[in-house]
Amino acid sequence: MSASADRSRKLGIAAGGGPLPLAVADAARASGRDVFIVGVRGAAGPGIERYPHGWVRVGAMGRFLKLFKSAGCTEVVIIGPMTRPTLRDIVPDFRGLLLLPRFIRRMKTGDDALLRGVVEFLEDNGIRVIGAETVLPSLLAAEGLLSRAAPSPSQETDIDAAIRAAQEIGARDIGQGAVVCRGKVLALEDVKGTDAMLGRVAAMPPEGRGSVTARDGVLVKLPKPAQERRVDLPTIGVRTVERAAAAGLAGIAVEAGGAIVADAEGVARKADEFGLFVLGFPHSRTLGPKP
Repeated sequence: MSASADRSRKLGIAAGGGPLPLAVADAARASGRDVFIVGVRGAAGPGIERYPHGWVRVGAMGRFLKLFKSAGCTEVVIIGPMTRPTLRDIVPDFRGLLLLPRFIRRMKTGDDALLRGVVEFLEDNGIRVIGAETVLPSLLAAEGLLSRAAPSPSQETDIDAAIRAAQEIGARDIGQGAVVCRGKVLALEDVKGTDAMLGRVAAMPPEGRGSVTARDGVLVKLPKPAQERRVDLPTIGVRTVERAAAAGLAGIAVEAGGAIVADAEGVARKADEFGLFVLGFPHSRTLGPKP
């Protein structure tokens, strides 16, 4: 293959936190693609430095674009969690300063609107944004059980209630998850994320959860109705299972094909250790009757 062809196959990765940026990078390299990673300061870990890389601060959109362009990346994956910035966190370069009014408007709308703005910026400048699953298909949640445990009939009902609750907040671009126990919505995800939501559930007194004494209740995560699915798909991992167990929940359910499972084998092992179920439900289940 010619040097120019190699260059055109180079994959850019815009890296937030967690293990997924490196998992995607490893998969791309295993498939024969070169990789260049741009880490967001304060989010991405030092592990990205085992690949050709650069660093950007939040708001340095000109440098963000220049790094990918200079590396010869024509496709970019945006992957890994990042705390939503406040205006005080943003230190724009000249390009970022020009874009700041647009991004401020998007920040007021919600996280998905902000990410769509990043996607539009890259694609307007000749870089195609692709989903992480196009590089590593095994990241997507499969339909069916990942665990030995399975939801009871009452927990299946709670899953449906949590789907409706997650859709309602998703339609307002607030969050992607909900916790329901015995028909009661215990918590909804907000800008602080899933861990914080599960922490609130764990801190609830028994009466706040309906005096549940055994494991019960479910966490559901699914994409927002109008979500840009190439970025920020709902994600669960081993930590999610641990937090769900600490919150006293019976299990986790995500939309098959609409969520990322980081380290599926580890998630299955941890779920079996705690006796939780992990379920991938079909997209058709999200289309059920609304109350």
